[in-house]
Amino acid sequence: MGNKRIQGKPGKITAPATQAKPKEHVPKGNYTWMPFLCIILAVMVYLPVFKAGFVNWDDDDYVVKNYTITSFKNISDILTKPVQGNYHPLTMLSLAMNYAISGDNPRSYHVVNLLLHLFNVLLVFMFVRRLTGNKPWLAFVTALLFAVHPLHVESVAWVSERKDVLYSFFFLAGLHIYIRYAENGKAGSYLAVIGLFILSLLSKPAAVVFPLVLLAIDFYFGKLKSSRTWLEKIPFVLLSAAMGSLTLIAQQQQGAVSDASIFPLLSRFFFGTYGIMMYLVKSIWPLNLCTFYPFPALNEPLPAAYYISPLISIALIAAFIMTFRNARLVAFAILFYIINLLLVLQFLPVGSAVIADRYAYLPVIGAFMIPAYYFQKSVDNNQGKPAILWTGLLILITILLSVITYRQAITWQSSASLWEKAIKTAPSSRAYTNRGLLFKQEKKYEQALEMYNKAIGMNKAEKEALINRGNIYFDRQDFIRAIQDYNACLAIDSTMQKAIENRGSAYGALGKYDLALRDLNKALTLDPNSVNGYANRGVFYQNTNQHEKAIADFYKQMEVNHKQSADLLNSIAISHMRENRFGQALEILNKAIGMEEKGAFFLNRSIVYSQLGRKAEARADALKAQKMGASVNQAYINSLGI
Repeated sequence: MGNKRIQGKPGKITAPATQAKPKEHVPKGNYTWMPFLCIILAVMVYLPVFKAGFVNWDDDDYVVKNYTITSFKNISDILTKPVQGNYHPLTMLSLAMNYAISGDNPRSYHVVNLLLHLFNVLLVFMFVRRLTGNKPWLAFVTALLFAVHPLHVESVAWVSERKDVLYSFFFLAGLHIYIRYAENGKAGSYLAVIGLFILSLLSKPAAVVFPLVLLAIDFYFGKLKSSRTWLEKIPFVLLSAAMGSLTLIAQQQQGAVSDASIFPLLSRFFFGTYGIMMYLVKSIWPLNLCTFYPFPALNEPLPAAYYISPLISIALIAAFIMTFRNARLVAFAILFYIINLLLVLQFLPVGSAVIADRYAYLPVIGAFMIPAYYFQKSVDNNQGKPAILWTGLLILITILLSVITYRQAITWQSSASLWEKAIKTAPSSRAYTNRGLLFKQEKKYEQALEMYNKAIGMNKAEKEALINRGNIYFDRQDFIRAIQDYNACLAIDSTMQKAIENRGSAYGALGKYDLALRDLNKALTLDPNSVNGYANRGVFYQNTNQHEKAIADFYKQMEVNHKQSADLLNSIAISHMRENRFGQALEILNKAIGMEEKGAFFLNRSIVYSQLGRKAEARADALKAQKMGASVNQAYINSLGI
């Protein structure tokens, strides 16, 4: 590591030995305006994110309902616990920092995501310019396309994709420093690359492909025949293997790895080649972008595009072979594109989407380098000045991409706009399900049922739609139909904790107490940290006059949720009332009302006051409860006097 292996001036690496060095125009002048123009344009196209909120897709798990990030006292959990089957402690630490700044206000989260994207734009420019031996126009075009391309909106405008822009920052910085190491051979540069790689891994496991990208750089510089080149990669490979093992374990625990046998082997082959094709297509023609691209239906033939996709893979291989000697940068760009896609090509199905815009964030740098290469060639052939035709074409493409990106960013301003666009662009069971969740939160139950029915109609295995439809039936006290939906969920996934928990509550409401307690206990075994598990069992105990157990579960639920709850305090007070402990009930109700004023709380306190002989206070609370919409028997109010 301490010896120089490449001769030449700093910043300019000699061409590979296998290729004659062509006569090239040596760039002159100041090109610092280039990356700053890219950054300014990126800020302009992402202005809508400053008004964006959180969305009901992963943001709950990462931020909104994630107690872990609310305090640095939880630093152990922040640094050790996977989220949604991914171990990325640095990402979670960054979100905890955001929470310390603005709590539940989404503005700072979006600002940090955008800032990271801007830094990445700068790093793309620096990396490509250094890689190509100071080709400013090639670096500029690549960075410009990277800055304003609509495929990147999902990674930038979605808070939960902080991991994407953060790991890319360290990934790109590591590549840049690696080229410096190739120039100076200094141990310090080598160690810096390892450090940046570790930071990238801790931001998102997708960084495990980093060693392969380093080898692609070595290929570009014609160094693969050197044994030292390969030996230097051993630490990187070991780090990748370690992170890969951690991720596989976490995803298996989460259930994110699909049963490969669900899809035939041939279909899985087409899924992979389809990804190679579609990310390239969307980088060229970024229209009809969507939040969610589902797998094809199991019981139908694959769409024609899947059968065409292997031809694109063959074409890329042919292009690589054709450019291997005379256009080495194009060959490198193809390698960069494929290597960074390797983990997200669904040869082994993971998750429920066949492709996703966010997966293209880094890979398409390779796709952008190819037109940038030919733009640079035109500059070199024109005495260092871009031709009018090429310049006009670049301006036109930049304007079109910027407009599409701006509009795409608007769709991420709310959950409603996000899923309405998804339903319009590429209808899927997941899109209907998430739109239904919003209707349910707005208490628009008929619209919610319509969405859930459409989701289930498209995909009978859509668990989230089934359980949420069951929850609406439960709220309507149609417990038989609720249990049918919960059973349908469990037929798909027998360990779905929430379905077991909710079924237990439904059994309890029907008086099937043995079945209810069995389910409620099993649900808590599966997830002792359920946000409602102890509360639901507490309701069961309360309804079966086991009040000490009920009170213990209500307190346990608040402990699990790390916060006091006015509703749970009210439930505790009810158990005390039923045990004729009115003094304790009054103390707890006062605390609940101090946290949140509800008609039901005032009615319960009125009853307590009445039992304690405090009629005037009982009447005042009863009248207030009635005014707040609680159902209060007028005869009860009259009994309290005037």
